[in-house]
Amino acid sequence: MDAIADRAFHEKQHNVSQDETPSLLAVVIDTNPLEWTKLKGVICLKELCKSVLVLLNAHLSLNSGNRVAVLTSSSLNSGPKFLYPDPNDKTYQKRESLLSCDIHRQFKFVDQKIIQELQILLDNEPLNPENQELKGSIAGAMSMALSYINRLTNIEPESTGNTLRAKMLVISISDDSTQQYVPFMNCIFSAQKMKVSIDVCKMGPDSSFLQQASDVTNGVYMLIKNVHGLIQYLTTALFIDPSLRAIMVLPTNSDLDFRASCFVTNKVIDIGYVCSVCLCIFSIIPRNNVCPTCQSKFDDAVVKKLRQKPIVIPLQKKKKLEDRVQRT
Repeated sequence: MDAIADRAFHEKQHNVSQDETPSLLAVVIDTNPLEWTKLKGVICLKELCKSVLVLLNAHLSLNSGNRVAVLTSSSLNSGPKFLYPDPNDKTYQKRESLLSCDIHRQFKFVDQKIIQELQILLDNEPLNPENQELKGSIAGAMSMALSYINRLTNIEPESTGNTLRAKMLVISISDDSTQQYVPFMNCIFSAQKMKVSIDVCKMGPDSSFLQQASDVTNGVYMLIKNVHGLIQYLTTALFIDPSLRAIMVLPTNSDLDFRASCFVTNKVIDIGYVCSVCLCIFSIIPRNNVCPTCQSKFDDAVVKKLRQKPIVIPLQKKKKLEDRVQRT
């Protein structure tokens, strides 16, 4: 085994160049309070935040130019929100510190800001979340993260001359929503075009949307079954820089499902109908011939043809049989 390992790493060593380009890590945290109540007694949001802070500090320690961004996906009080950084708030460093004075200065600023904003988010949540309407989604938070990545990697380097690489980590506990299929696909294709890998740390039910996101962008998808070892998952497989993944053995996902979900029945389908306006997928034709997503009116003539039953053509007798009958 040692010989195999040595050959696997030393044969490609001459092709790997040391890249000291700073990196941006954007973390999207699923803060759906309805889903977090299902994990009560297993893990809480504050425990997850502690593990995420260790990941962020480790990322910042690799390079003095590394940067981080943390976003929340949804809540009952507000939609997607930046926990760090906040471009409209430049006085957070002067607030009363919630951390130890022995911590590194850069770590202290980042951790303190995230803890303060997360506490504000939790304090503003209503006490009875069952009857409240959820605002925001993971797709919306991913869109905000991609916009922030585009600003730092494409717009700011034109004026400063500093280049920056980026990757995204999505920590999700919610199930897939068919209404978010199109926004999810837009985020996936945008990240692929921007060469931003999407890593997924999934707790709770499996997600086919996030599986496709990590596969298309050459990211890592991990379904966490033991949440007590979360910090180990975050600092190992999900911490590897994209430039080093060509020479590393990454966890693979063999149960990848590329099938789409019906927007009406919420079932996974193999063959269905597609709206030509918003690309929504249906297993059945919606009522009143109207798309439930974009409210586009379908052509009645086309719908009539689709609803027609297949015509059964009678089998024609073979000529040889007819000839035999005539001879007799």
